Amino acid sequence: MTPIKINIPVSRSERIKEIKALFPHHTGANLREDWVGGRTEGLKRLSNIKPERYEKSRNYLNGEVTYLSPYLRHGCISLAEAITFAQEKSTRGNDKLLFEFAWRDYWRQIWYHAGDRIHSEMEAPKVELKRNSLPRIVSEGNTKLPCIDHFVNTLRETGYLHNHARMWLSSYLIHWLGVDWKIAANWMHDMLLDGDQASNTLSWQWVASTFGSKPYFFNQENLSKYTGNQLCNGCQAVCPFKKSYEALDASLFRPTTAPARITSPDYSPINFKHPGNASVILFTDEMLSPAHALYQRNQKKIFVFDPIHYKNWSLNRLQFMADCLAEMPEVEVWTGDTLALLEILGCGHVETQSTPNSMLRHLLSKCSVTYIEEPAIYSDVTKEKLHARGLMRFSKYWNFVGEEILKR
Repeated sequence: MTPIKINIPVSRSERIKEIKALFPHHTGANLREDWVGGRTEGLKRLSNIKPERYEKSRNYLNGEVTYLSPYLRHGCISLAEAITFAQEKSTRGNDKLLFEFAWRDYWRQIWYHAGDRIHSEMEAPKVELKRNSLPRIVSEGNTKLPCIDHFVNTLRETGYLHNHARMWLSSYLIHWLGVDWKIAANWMHDMLLDGDQASNTLSWQWVASTFGSKPYFFNQENLSKYTGNQLCNGCQAVCPFKKSYEALDASLFRPTTAPARITSPDYSPINFKHPGNASVILFTDEMLSPAHALYQRNQKKIFVFDPIHYKNWSLNRLQFMADCLAEMPEVEVWTGDTLALLEILGCGHVETQSTPNSMLRHLLSKCSVTYIEEPAIYSDVTKEKLHARGLMRFSKYWNFVGEEILKR
């Protein structure tokens, strides 16, 4: 796809329209007014967090959650900034917010260590898993189960879903409908404003039991409790969840001796003619902030809406990124093929932020690349010890990093 330089309108209403016109094949709703992308909005949300309220109510659908995940995912604010804020605002004994921020790093460190293996089964499944495709009634939010349809339609309309709702939905698809966890994980990832390959994929594997000791499932009592009974009260559907955990366990699960299913990435060969020694800073979807260290450089900066990365993403996610880029006027924004653009610009050297994203690293493999480190949340010594241990459960990860993350 031939690269085309685009302008990001200053007016948000015009920006939303422009992105929709530029990407007519991307489906979904427009980005809502209550989801404005960018660092300004991210900092506002960070400052409004009440750690004590989060600790008490985060598992409830109407609980005091942070709504920070899209801003962390796109680098509008760094995880280091969020942890520093939580360290200053949390009192000892109210550490759940810090604990949850650590989960985001945990998933990312697993991705750094395992690479593309996160898209295969990390472990053998503990129960028999089916490999069905995603039913159309699910993708259209028409299962006739009010709770499930509510979750799907909320995701389609907003690009966001409460973490507990994600768990219920993923469990229903994998264990009740027998949908292949990988198909379902990709479907959800592409609709989420905060879609992250590591946290999304590994969370689905945790539900499936391919990255955990057992499958995750729920019943109607659990659903009713954490939704405030708002989805169960008056429901006329034949509820498949209205059983005890013992009864559901017996009906849903069968033992298995199946090994982990391993798949290999199918990357296209890179055809890149090294165009010269010019250098450029490449901003990716993980570093969309005017406070980023590379943004301070007096050097050419680009961002590319490259179909190799974004062809399946929802429209509102592209609009969210455009909001972020509107705060970064020094970055040239392009659509099209990244390598073709580098050839046009005569750039053989690229500077960008370190990433576990194997697709991006493969894309840049024929370039001369300088990767700068992400902002650290613990010491280099701790990081070296962590990676020396390899893959591990979160509890062991926390034993290594918890003391530094909890420090005040």
